[in-house]
Amino acid sequence: MRIVLTVLSCLVAGAAISWGQTVLPESLSPLANSATPVMLLAVAASLAGWRLRGAIAMGALAGPLAMAGYYATSHLRGFGVSTSYVLLWCTAGVVVGAASGAAAWLLRQPGDRHGWLRGAAAGLLPGIVAGEALHGLVRIADTTPVAYWWTQLALGLALLAALAGVRLAGIGARVAAVATAVTVATAVFVAFGLA
Repeated sequence: MRIVLTVLSCLVAGAAISWGQTVLPESLSPLANSATPVMLLAVAASLAGWRLRGAIAMGALAGPLAMAGYYATSHLRGFGVSTSYVLLWCTAGVVVGAASGAAAWLLRQPGDRHGWLRGAAAGLLPGIVAGEALHGLVRIADTTPVAYWWTQLALGLALLAALAGVRLAGIGARVAAVATAVTVATAVFVAFGLA
């Protein structure tokens, strides 16, 4: 039952993102046109999987399901849908969703058995959030609200600090979290520049 609810929730969230592009106030408009909400959805969906394989699978399904809901709703609303964008974002959703599912599973585990790997998991989500925020600040600040991107960057850094402080033990794991966040943020920034 939880899997069915997760699937339906992802489809509905995708539809909500499509509607959000036209109904959100300008100050929040990037929320409905960015990868961070879909990635957060993948993390939430991965919580439905209690074992590692289930968390990875649910995370990997969340992005494509959200994109299916988004593009189907956009099409029904009369907006054009690009096949290449559907393929790009569904593929990205599978890859990032699977990684997010694994990271969420690792961070839910008790103790510090996984050391630096757990640290890397803690850096994934903040890195994606920060990388997208940097893209917003550097590349599209003239067409989107700058305050939104500064807020997203601050939230990414706060999330990194919170995860490192609460879910990690030892300096090695915390260094791995920061290194992963910087690496992922850089990769996301570069990838958004190529997309």
